[in-house]
Amino acid sequence: MFTTGTLRIMREGAVAFATGGVTFLASTLLDGDWTWTTMLSAFIAGVSLIVQHQVALEKVFEDGMHAQADKLVEISRDVDRKLDETRQEVARELETMNHGARLLEQLESSAVETAVEGARPVSGLVDRLARFSPPNPILGRLVADEIRGLHELLRGLEGESVTFPGEDRDWLLALTRSARGSILATSTTNVDGGRRNFSDGFWNSELGRAYLMAQREAVNRGVKVHRVFILNTERILRNGDFLKIREEQEKAGIKVHSVVVPGGGHTGSGVTGWRKTFRDFILFDESVSYEVEAGALQGASITSTKLWFDRTRIGDRKALFDEIWQEAAAAEAAGGTAGTGPG
Repeated sequence: MFTTGTLRIMREGAVAFATGGVTFLASTLLDGDWTWTTMLSAFIAGVSLIVQHQVALEKVFEDGMHAQADKLVEISRDVDRKLDETRQEVARELETMNHGARLLEQLESSAVETAVEGARPVSGLVDRLARFSPPNPILGRLVADEIRGLHELLRGLEGESVTFPGEDRDWLLALTRSARGSILATSTTNVDGGRRNFSDGFWNSELGRAYLMAQREAVNRGVKVHRVFILNTERILRNGDFLKIREEQEKAGIKVHSVVVPGGGHTGSGVTGWRKTFRDFILFDESVSYEVEAGALQGASITSTKLWFDRTRIGDRKALFDEIWQEAAAAEAAGGTAGTGPG
């Protein structure tokens, strides 16, 4: 098989030979000199060969130029495509950086970050999380679960209340440490008295002791702490364990009163008014109400904890506490026991 180049050369040679032959034939027919006829034929054949070769070279050059142009167009398209992809990637990276910068700026100026002077809890948490490598997978899941719990708390705080199933010690202690103005609290036999009228129960538990210590610290920094013990029987007023608890709280700087509500604040027993529907609560800085729900029986476990912070409920709780406090204070000042009559 002949290659394309070989065929082209053979074709050019054939055309040159044919051109020379025609020239030789024409010169012979015109009775030209044999020598000049031969030389003329050879010359014309050579010129024909050179012209064909030149034309072929020009075509090869043009084809090469077209091929190069096509390649340049393709390269240009590839470059444009790569540049476009790079621009998009850079734009995404810049957007991520801008988002990160905006988020960092928001975090640094957020109310939580600046709530405690010099603490910087949010940026510290973010920095530690970025560098944190859990020792094992289960601890990594523990951290993730704690962060998820914080996320749920923040989402709940965007509404009017947050609920936790059971008793949340962290909320109680954190709110006590965070209070700057006042802590107005009630403590009922049903929720805090245990099964033996304050001989056991909340105030003798580890959480109760930690809560008392946190209240003492709050008093030392100028927080007003008031507590009303709401008892279900007058006998508790003479109970040595209860008197010890009350004395410890007074020594911690807490102002304490007691009021007796027959039936312990449950329905029935002939009680009316706030005594009939009362539920345990703690009002922090007149801004947040910490409320618990317990089982019907005295000493039963706490079933849920709720934080309320809508203005209407806070106002109602403040008015309720003032009513109970004034009633208990007046009865104690008179040497009697508040709350034994109908409300």
